[in-house]
Amino acid sequence: MHVTGTHHIALFTSNLDRLRTFYVETLGLPQIGAFPGGRIIFIDVGSTTVEMIARDEWVDSDAGNWQHLAFEVASVDDTYAELTALGIAFHVEPKDVPAEAASARIAFFRDPDGNNLELFQPIGGRYPQGGA
Repeated sequence: MHVTGTHHIALFTSNLDRLRTFYVETLGLPQIGAFPGGRIIFIDVGSTTVEMIARDEWVDSDAGNWQHLAFEVASVDDTYAELTALGIAFHVEPKDVPAEAASARIAFFRDPDGNNLELFQPIGGRYPQGGA
């Protein structure tokens, strides 16, 4: 597996506007992308990015809202084949997102402690440019 770098970490939130205001307006970090529909945004924090995912049913936790760590790879399909051959099971097989106008190819698996890990391959630019 050849990882070219971290792409992003993801946080769930029940209040995307509040979280965006904190990171962008209070901390001064730039929003650099979003998926169409305004339910997922990307915030630049230097060497990686924070992806914020709105989930209406999400219950904020004192333990935090960590969802996944994404590794950027040159080819999700090639890396998926390599890891599958090593016996790693995927709970989300390779697919393009969003389906109607793909800006990335992704797949998900878990580490031995059950942490959610993503393979992320940009299609076009490094971040989707939808509405937020």
